[in-house]
Amino acid sequence: MKVRNPFAGLLALFFVVAWCLSGSAAFAKPLVPLRTAWLGEHETFLVWYAREKGWDKAEGLELELVPFESGKDIIDEMQSANWAIAGVGAMPALTASLSNRLYIVGIGNDESATNAIYTRADSPMLKMRGFNPNYPEVYGNPGSVRGKTFLCPKGTSAHYMLSRWLHTLGLRERDIVIKDMQPAEALNAFREGTGDAIALWAPQTFEAEREGLKSVAHSNDCQARQPILIVANMDYANKHKDDIVAFLRVYTRSVDMMKKTSAEELADDYMRFYNAWTGKTMTREEAIRDIKDHPVYSLDEQLALFKQSYGTSELREWLHGIVSFQNESGGLDRRELQRLERLHYVTDIYLKAAQKNAR
Repeated sequence: MKVRNPFAGLLALFFVVAWCLSGSAAFAKPLVPLRTAWLGEHETFLVWYAREKGWDKAEGLELELVPFESGKDIIDEMQSANWAIAGVGAMPALTASLSNRLYIVGIGNDESATNAIYTRADSPMLKMRGFNPNYPEVYGNPGSVRGKTFLCPKGTSAHYMLSRWLHTLGLRERDIVIKDMQPAEALNAFREGTGDAIALWAPQTFEAEREGLKSVAHSNDCQARQPILIVANMDYANKHKDDIVAFLRVYTRSVDMMKKTSAEELADDYMRFYNAWTGKTMTREEAIRDIKDHPVYSLDEQLALFKQSYGTSELREWLHGIVSFQNESGGLDRRELQRLERLHYVTDIYLKAAQKNAR
């Protein structure tokens, strides 16, 4: 009598499952490499975190994060760096749109509360606050500001903020001296005594405060909205719409996570991100503050900001303020102004596709 092996059935099942899994792996769709460009700040955390969790792979992407020091650098090196998606301030995004190189496809965050102008503690600029009653939190007056030297990266959100601050005091850029410097270079120069004030964005603002510098104004004190924009390389986006849509699903998944998780719970990951990305350290308190000071927008909220009514939208109104600044500063001719005012490169087609695919 032949004795039946009690484990034969289980062994057969094991081999069938193993064969199926190996077959699935063999025919699995390869991940799409997506090269992306970012600064060492808040919006990059969302992408970094998503990659840590493998959310890019869940959408069929293999994200590469390339570091830059400013949005202007990201735009200037768009072709040489060959990136498909980037997070930049509105100023460099609008400048690039003049050459039909990119689409504005999403909103990274709002950094209006984190862009600031700093001066030394003994500066005469700090002796008066509320010179203009419409801007009660703003320090300075014409006499204490006119003729002073400011360290500021031109063509960036910091430049826009500096201009709006001057506007609150009844001044223009011609009334001061601007030295065009990137934040790290500017901080080093300011430490050595160069300049009277410095325009920065977070997290460099934390370095300034640690060294005892005092803020004379934040961007939101001057009623200047400062969105970080998600932009797509136009050539790439036209050919690979699905990749842009997949990225937006990854990014808004991180947004949803941040809306559901307290800043205190995220602080450790945020500090780890900042150290890994910049090589510098951030205190727990600074991490919590940086998270809280950067509002982020869900997919539905982004669509609402993009939605047009009577030819405009909330996002377009924010951007029109920056276009007006560019025009006032003399950086645009009539044709360029007309092109920028149309904002034809602002598109919600990728967000709409992301929303459709999510349901």
